[in-house]
Amino acid sequence: MSITDIITAVGVAIASLTFVSTVLLTWRDQIRQTAAQTREDLQEIIGGSGHFLHPLIQESPYPILHTATTITKEFCSRMGKSPKGKDVQLLLKDKDLLCSICVEGWIASTQIVRLMDKVEELEHKASSHYLRGKLLLICQASFLLTGIIAKGCSPTYFYNTLFGLEPDTCENDEVEVVLNKVTVELQNKICQKFNDKYKEPIVLCISFIQKASRSFMKLQDGKLVDLARRSESLIQGMITDPILKVEEETSLVNRLKQVKDVLHCLERDIDPFEYRVLCDLIELLKGACVIIE
Repeated sequence: MSITDIITAVGVAIASLTFVSTVLLTWRDQIRQTAAQTREDLQEIIGGSGHFLHPLIQESPYPILHTATTITKEFCSRMGKSPKGKDVQLLLKDKDLLCSICVEGWIASTQIVRLMDKVEELEHKASSHYLRGKLLLICQASFLLTGIIAKGCSPTYFYNTLFGLEPDTCENDEVEVVLNKVTVELQNKICQKFNDKYKEPIVLCISFIQKASRSFMKLQDGKLVDLARRSESLIQGMITDPILKVEEETSLVNRLKQVKDVLHCLERDIDPFEYRVLCDLIELLKGACVIIE
């Protein structure tokens, strides 16, 4: 082999090594960038889920208090001139008008609108294309949380509490007196029901989302990105009716099952202690979601 051939071969080898090295560096850089964006999304979800703690876990959740007040104000627009307490009592027994009052009052409540905006924002963040594969655990858990909040703050929930309410009043009391009593009674009942039924699962779900997100964030870049690429085939029931299918997919029990199924696929991928904690939180949530449904 001539010197020229040797030089040519060496040049080709160096070029090949340079090409391979460039490809590897590019690949590693892409992994780092993808992992960084994934962690950023996870951090935003931690913050987004935490936004529900302050307004909803107090003894008197202020979005609910404000909405109750706004709903009772809507009574005035449904009564004639010089209304009396008996007119309020009649509305409390009229299902159709009462439903309309609840919906319009609910929409007019700035606090509930802000809360629902936070729900929509969290769902949007959880739908990030970086949170795919086994990282769908965060997406499903976030949808479970927003579903719980939506049920506990819905117009229907206020309507069911308000219908048939019988404040301690006289028929000829001034309408302001009756409405004040209705407002106080509605606030007390709706807050008590919310605290008894929804506060604990909301706290548990937020804790689950934040612990799972932090567990993912601690993984090495390659491992984190790999989990997003490794989808698991989860068997779903065959439902042909589109309405029933939507109801099934969005039910809290089904959401919880999806979270549980994806979590079990992660048993060997995350810290064993953290995995056990997440499993315990799921078991606590299971009973709460059955009651809510």
